Amino acid sequence: MHSDWIEKIFKLGANKGFSAQEVYYLSGKNLVLSLYEGEVERFSSSETLGVSYRGIKDGKMGYAYTERMDDDSLKQLIEQADSNVEIIESDDEVFLYDGKGTYREINRFNPKLNTRTVEEKIAFLKSVEKLALEKDARIKRLSGTNYAESETVRRIVNTLGLDVESRANLCYAYTICVAEDGGDTRTGIGYDVSNDLADLSAEKIAQDAVLEAIGKLGAKSVKSGNYPVVFRNETFGELLSAFTGIFDAERVQKNLSPLKNKLGETIAAVEFTLIDDPHLEGGLSSGGFDAEGVPTAPKAIIENGVLKTYLHNLKTAHKDGIPSTGNASKGSYKGTVGISPSNLVVPNGKSSFDALLKDTDFGIYIDNVQGLHAGLNTISGDFSLQCSGRAVENGRLTYPVSQITVSGNFFEMLRQIECIADDQKFTIMAADYIGTPSVRIKGLTVSGE
Repeated sequence: MHSDWIEKIFKLGANKGFSAQEVYYLSGKNLVLSLYEGEVERFSSSETLGVSYRGIKDGKMGYAYTERMDDDSLKQLIEQADSNVEIIESDDEVFLYDGKGTYREINRFNPKLNTRTVEEKIAFLKSVEKLALEKDARIKRLSGTNYAESETVRRIVNTLGLDVESRANLCYAYTICVAEDGGDTRTGIGYDVSNDLADLSAEKIAQDAVLEAIGKLGAKSVKSGNYPVVFRNETFGELLSAFTGIFDAERVQKNLSPLKNKLGETIAAVEFTLIDDPHLEGGLSSGGFDAEGVPTAPKAIIENGVLKTYLHNLKTAHKDGIPSTGNASKGSYKGTVGISPSNLVVPNGKSSFDALLKDTDFGIYIDNVQGLHAGLNTISGDFSLQCSGRAVENGRLTYPVSQITVSGNFFEMLRQIECIADDQKFTIMAADYIGTPSVRIKGLTVSGE
């Protein structure tokens, strides 16, 4: 964003009586390609640009945003923010950050991605499709093979001395295979993510999708009961991600999190640690500053089973009398400031995956869950989710399992973690970018036949 625009906005704001002001600039480019039976089914390319403004006046925060940078739009931006001040009834103290502290340089931009042609990307998708169809005769078709990439530039400037900027891009591809055998039809997905087309693996995407699809063929239910459960690494990450709102300090302060007054208490098995790492190498949510311009730093949310911190922005941190944890977030330039984690990491355990299955006469290995938003309650912790996977018999994975529901309580489940594997894997299928190993739970209720 041009500095003269920023200066013009700040001058207009000062004339309206705003004592402290902030400009949040966000621009983006997006590309989406879809292939079906060797032909391009969808191609879309788009660009977005927007600016949000925050200004403090009479102890209240005025807010507005615009997609236009002409003089009339900038005047309307300030007028709208001024009007918003008048209708705010909250007495919460408001803040802008002064830009002090040490900022870590995080490079998430790869210029090589911009040099790849659309033809190269289409050729890549065709190679994924070809590989998948050739791997197994039971793969009858692909329901879609897709590629997407994005580039974002973010800059936050305020009148207190803050001026930070970041640039990032990424690309990912995925395919969905359809396997058929004896009237049984199953699907499987494979994907890969990077910020360089050359780093995406067509072989990996195809192989993962094919193995998942054919691995489900012949699946059957099991008798209802309470069984030891092993969650696949990515699947456990998806379940864990669905509950990360409980660490949001604003929800804690509003009595909407069961973790209120739990700091320093044991809430999980001693083997379990959960880290928020905004400096993770290659992390899709890595960054040197948050949505308020506060410097970020890695932190343990849970360490050896003990709750160590909530996630804060400036407002919630002030209420608790502590510094912000650097977890302020904005969904877009239009959004207001909230709280969210960056990259979530559960460190590897000391056991192999096979050790998680050992000594299990009969249990369930879960590699897919459905209905995460409808089938759980983040306040009570109760969940009931349709899932699929494989049976565990005499310490080995055996026949595929489907048409079952796993239920329990998330907080009790954390305490019942018996073993953590050393197979950490990150998933983009969750609400957060999260990496976890596979874990074994002592017992959960499984409803089947």
